Amino acid sequence: MNTIRTIQGYKDLFDDEPESIDSYLSGIDKTIMIDYAINYCSLSTIMEPDVNNIFWAFLNKKDIGTEFYNALITKVSDIVRNQEVYPIILNIKTSLKFFELVQKQELLPSNDLSDYEIRQRLLKVYLLLNSKNKTVTNRENSVKQIVEISLIYSIYSNTNCFYLRITELIKSCLFLEYCKENIPAHFNIFLKNYGIDKWQDYTLYLHQIGKIIFEKDIKEPVKLISIPIDDIEYDKKTYFFDKFCMQETYQDDADFTQIKSHPAVKNSETGEYRIVFEQFFIEKMFKSLYFTFKEINDSLEGSANYIDKDRFRSDVGLKFSEKVLMNRILKDALGNKYKQLGHEELTKDGNPDYYIRDGKYILLFECKDNLINKKVVDNGDINEFIDIMKGLFISNKEGKSKAIKQIINNIVSIRKGEFNKDKGINVDNNVIYPILITHNSIFSLSGINALIDEWFSNELGLQNVDKNNIKHLTIININTLILYQGLISQKGMTLRELIDLYWKDYLMFENKNYPTDEVEVNDLPIKSQSFDKYVENRFKNKNIITKRVLKYDQYFH
Repeated sequence: MNTIRTIQGYKDLFDDEPESIDSYLSGIDKTIMIDYAINYCSLSTIMEPDVNNIFWAFLNKKDIGTEFYNALITKVSDIVRNQEVYPIILNIKTSLKFFELVQKQELLPSNDLSDYEIRQRLLKVYLLLNSKNKTVTNRENSVKQIVEISLIYSIYSNTNCFYLRITELIKSCLFLEYCKENIPAHFNIFLKNYGIDKWQDYTLYLHQIGKIIFEKDIKEPVKLISIPIDDIEYDKKTYFFDKFCMQETYQDDADFTQIKSHPAVKNSETGEYRIVFEQFFIEKMFKSLYFTFKEINDSLEGSANYIDKDRFRSDVGLKFSEKVLMNRILKDALGNKYKQLGHEELTKDGNPDYYIRDGKYILLFECKDNLINKKVVDNGDINEFIDIMKGLFISNKEGKSKAIKQIINNIVSIRKGEFNKDKGINVDNNVIYPILITHNSIFSLSGINALIDEWFSNELGLQNVDKNNIKHLTIININTLILYQGLISQKGMTLRELIDLYWKDYLMFENKNYPTDEVEVNDLPIKSQSFDKYVENRFKNKNIITKRVLKYDQYFH
């Protein structure tokens, strides 16, 4: 049975009319508020939801037995008994909103408030922010409902940051190698901006910082990072790390843009650093690199080294994602197994981005490095989000065919014997696996694969394509290929076999009911989980650090 978790707002735990958020924060030292905000962000990722520790982040042992504490516990007990749910307060999205809120506060004189009074006020502010969370609106389509719940509640949850750190480091190494070779003028400015002599310093410093932040636990949720004053590279390292730190003025923007671009804070007096939200810090290792180089390119406008912005996106962004990274990882993973065609062989427009044939089994890959408008992500509007996805995966506003239609065109070509890149195809006896490789984790949210597979099936019907021996469309994040490249070529664990197992479990739970309340759900039905999460769970007891992954270790020294 699913554990239904309900995020509590102010009215759930207090009977009186709340004051304004500004009035609660008035008189509290900004430094204290930031300390609590960073704690909330960290605890949101390491605390399991439990009625017994629901107030852990806000109250302490000295509060137990007070009138304030007892009234809250009574409220929680009533909710559990009457609604048969797990009420929770702490959650990642509100913790990030809370940090944004206090970071924007002015430095005003603080009142003589006790720590107890401060924590009571901050709890009430947090609950008021919880009350502003967007609620689920879809009630008609269970798959769309799962997507909406994921978009609202789970977008920054359930991330394995250890795995994420490995993949972001590897991608950053490959990207910086690519930039050094293809855009040397931009690359040299990048080194100068970070105060480093070679790009390996970038990955080394981030690798060292990453090891520290994984030492945290519930009793010490935030690790202080300091660079010893006697370090022979002290000036170099502090200059580098300062690039990741918040500025004095906080510029508010949708979907936590400022925290993503500057995910650390620095104590100007002690010189110590703290990571605001580790997922954003880890993702900045690679995800921000394209935008960093884009800014460098913008600064070169008017010079001989400037690249037209449309061509820059194509040559540096899409070409690396589609033609370099995916090709490199698949070839590293599979070696000389199977019939493989990559970018060099599939040069014609309309061909798949990668092609594998194992006997009669054909894997067709389309690679999509798409971004979703941050305002759409921030407001969680499911209808707008789905419209954007249809434009990315079916056809855009100009009617140009996108991933789903491109895959179907290649299926038709194979079945008609018109795909002349592989002469070994038996047009009368083949099984086709359509695969979308994505570079944005948002497409790995629960429910999205099921939704896009519905569109794929519908499009096959609209084009009168015989569905016999055409498998479900599977979305795979590039990080999954990177992490498990040493496993997916082994017998019983091949990519094709894993896809079959994934969809077998999906169909097994297809008719499982899904709650219709406005809730966050722990252990989502198997039918809704992504292929990436399925593989992570299946290999959770396996050693993923295989020789294929270890070969990238050369970059971390």
